[in-house]
Amino acid sequence: MKRPLMGAGIALVAGTAAALTGLPGVWTAVLAVVCGVCVLKWTESSLTYVLGLSVFLIVGYCRTLSGSEAGEIVPGKQEIQGEVYKIQEKENSRWIYLKGGDNLRVLVLITHPEKSNEVYYKGQILRVSGEAEAFSHSGNPGQFDEKNYYTSQGLAYRLWAEKVDCIHEGGWVWQKLRVLEKLRQSLALFYRETMSESGAGVVMAAVLGDRSGFQADLRRYYQENGWIHLVTTSGLHLSFIAMGLYRRLRKSTFSILPSTAAALIVMAAYGYMTDFGDSMLRAMGMMILLLIGRLLGRKTDVPTAIVLVADVLLMLRPQRLMAAGFQLSFGAVIGVETGKYMYSRWKMPEIKGCLEKFQEMFWIQLGIFVVTLPVILWHMYEVPVFGFFYNFFMIPLVSLIVPAAFMAGLVGISPFGSLAGPASKVMWGIDMLLAWVHKLPSKTFICGRPQWRQICFFILLCGLVVLLERSRFTFKKLSGPVLIFLACFLLMAVRERADRIVCVDVGQGDGICILSESGHAILVDGGSSDVKKVYSYRIEPMLKYYGVRKIDAWFLTHGDSDHVSGIEEALGGSAVPMKQIILPDISGDETLDEIRALAEEKDIPVRKIHPGDWMAAGNFRLDCLYPEGGNCAEDKNNASLVLSLTRKMKTGNFVMLLMGDLEKEGEEALLREKTVPDCNVLKVGHHGSSGATSDAFLAAALPEWAFISCGEDNRYGHPHDETLERLRGADCQYLTTARQGALGVIFSSGGYRIYAWQK
Repeated sequence: MKRPLMGAGIALVAGTAAALTGLPGVWTAVLAVVCGVCVLKWTESSLTYVLGLSVFLIVGYCRTLSGSEAGEIVPGKQEIQGEVYKIQEKENSRWIYLKGGDNLRVLVLITHPEKSNEVYYKGQILRVSGEAEAFSHSGNPGQFDEKNYYTSQGLAYRLWAEKVDCIHEGGWVWQKLRVLEKLRQSLALFYRETMSESGAGVVMAAVLGDRSGFQADLRRYYQENGWIHLVTTSGLHLSFIAMGLYRRLRKSTFSILPSTAAALIVMAAYGYMTDFGDSMLRAMGMMILLLIGRLLGRKTDVPTAIVLVADVLLMLRPQRLMAAGFQLSFGAVIGVETGKYMYSRWKMPEIKGCLEKFQEMFWIQLGIFVVTLPVILWHMYEVPVFGFFYNFFMIPLVSLIVPAAFMAGLVGISPFGSLAGPASKVMWGIDMLLAWVHKLPSKTFICGRPQWRQICFFILLCGLVVLLERSRFTFKKLSGPVLIFLACFLLMAVRERADRIVCVDVGQGDGICILSESGHAILVDGGSSDVKKVYSYRIEPMLKYYGVRKIDAWFLTHGDSDHVSGIEEALGGSAVPMKQIILPDISGDETLDEIRALAEEKDIPVRKIHPGDWMAAGNFRLDCLYPEGGNCAEDKNNASLVLSLTRKMKTGNFVMLLMGDLEKEGEEALLREKTVPDCNVLKVGHHGSSGATSDAFLAAALPEWAFISCGEDNRYGHPHDETLERLRGADCQYLTTARQGALGVIFSSGGYRIYAWQK
């Protein structure tokens, strides 16, 4: 075995991954045996070495199980005393990270910090009291999972601060290091004064790790172009600054020892100033190994260094492995090494000069793309279309901007006033350069989340490339790139579609998504009264999760904000275009009139639907049951659009009734018209209000299941006990989005299955 340490490190990572994914110990042992047999057969490793790998795998597995975080906090009044180890300034709040006894880490949120003159620093001992709140898992497919994210940072819960007392200013070392925090604040102020809002936001995020000025729209633009890792303080920037200093000192009269010491000191200071994120720790670990290797006169094995640093970080906190930032940081470095390997094997030797350097950059970019593709699709469900090409100039550009902005900032805040002018001009130039960058077009290709078997097949195909390269296959130079292209295509373009209905967890509101195996996507409502930006944070991520690239139709039942706030947001800008909007034939609803006018400005067709009208979407059919044309000024709820959703099955039709906010008066009108079909699933009207879902209506519809869309602990008390009692009396099982998250129906050849996103 050429790299024994790397093999042991990979085994440790594999054990950590097995524990985090919930793989039982028995199956972990079986896989370990299978992998051990393969290593013995296809490598020159000894039995002793294979047994050693098994030991490392077991260590990783057991460390992860024993390192589980503290249990769920009981919500309510709490008090904690701890040491500040990180501070973040947000738009309307200040986030303080505390480390208390038994390594308990808590996120403290101070709202409206502008009302307080208090300034907090790392190392201070604070006593904080307030309302404790547990982190929650995602309620929908594709939604950000704050529980997993904050657990990967070692945090137990968050505390909404009501009272904050500083018990101690911290030790002597902390107080001396405070100069770095003040330096960061001075640099941020200089950038704000010398640049535009967007330019300062980007530079502060890239140089200082301060995202308080990095607006949501700009962040989304950078993500769509695949640059988000370039404008967050990462190992890339550390390499620019610390290694640049090391090389400069080595080219001068300094020997290797002081050059190494200076680079390590700058690296530690910069890491402290930018809060030691996982990406920064990865880069610091690798640079320490690199610099020490040079100091000892030995060449550092980069792949082994990558694995060893990952092992150290995972042993400290195993939950890091599941974080997107951790995976992308290490994936990008592995991708660089993969790209260098691809270049050495498949380069065109006849290309010389500048084109040869471009060719090398191409293969390195391809290596990064291939290695990080599964991570990007798993966490983001889309691929930047132009990012691959933009990075040819963006990475060198950032490598110039970050050190230039850092040095200009240091000069600009220095006591030498005569230097402030030139420093401001440098920042003006960077601002103009970023303004040009922000005019470049952006586009993403929505792929959806791949399945585990797709990722495994992708890895097997890429592994097959390595085997072919080591074989004597005649067309091996051509077969490698072809297999890599095929692997990427299968991962990006192939998705297993199914007919499904999703009752989205939008908080206190309504939102239904209908997805067909033929690729159609239909939305019914989509709004919330207690979740801000419900489309951006809940509806659009769910669409991307399932690989939806267009909305074929968006039905609105009526104009209450808890049903339409999502489409109002989507009309302002959405990555998923909509083909048409369908409204009930009613008048007097000013909100629907405003939506109609806005849609016409965007050239989106709007049409009205009447009882008897229907629409087909793959195997689904939507029939309008209610209302007849009329005026809804008096009661919007009882003018709600009611739809019957049907899907053909082998043993009869599946029927789901979508009731909007219809209450008893509207239900009586439906019963008089005798248009209420027997249904399998009822989307309960008006969020489970006692004024809806009457006994007479349930007797006519005879639902087997009921979906109730409502917010957790909502101020209306939905669903009301009277409604739940009537459902139980009708022998109808019910689920609520408040308790179970998104609710769904998935169809197969054998029938249908009811499921909940959270149990």
